[in-house]
Parts: sequence; C-alpha cells; structure tokens
Amino acid sequence: MKVQLLVSKWCPTCPQAEIVWKEAAEKRPMDLEILDVADKAGREVVSRLRIKTVPAVVIDGVLKAVGVQPLSQVLQLLDS
Repeated sequence: MKVQLLVSKWCPTCPQAEIVWKEAAEKRPMDLEILDVADKAGREVVSRLRIKTVPAVVIDGVLKAVGVQPLSQVLQLLDS
C-alpha cells in the first residue's frame, strides 16, 4: 500500500498530520511518502488529483482524506 501525505511548509496543521501518519506507519505495513506541494513530485500529485487543500492523503493513487484525522480514524481508513 502506497500512502502519500501532501503537506506544505505554510500549513499550520500539517505537522500534526505528519506525526499521526508516521505513527500509523509503525502500526500498519505501508510505503509512506510525505510530499511538499511546493516540490515537483507534490505538485504533480496535486495537479493530477486536483487537490485544493492540505494536508491531503492519497492511498494507492486515490484521494482518501483531507485534514488531520485522529490515529484511530487513520487506522480504520487503512484497514478498509
């Protein structure tokens, strides 16, 4: 499972999202990639999926969530 967390340096909630997703990566097998939307790889994902807000979570190429979710909700998302 490939998980991409799209973040931005100016985003006030993105650091919390990073903490939650890094913790989830310790509990579930995944390939976690944190992409800054200012970088080329991040811009490509944002453009392809027409993402308008960060933090945003893309799982296996599909936008699954925006904003910061609690760990319990993240784990449910990964198990579904």
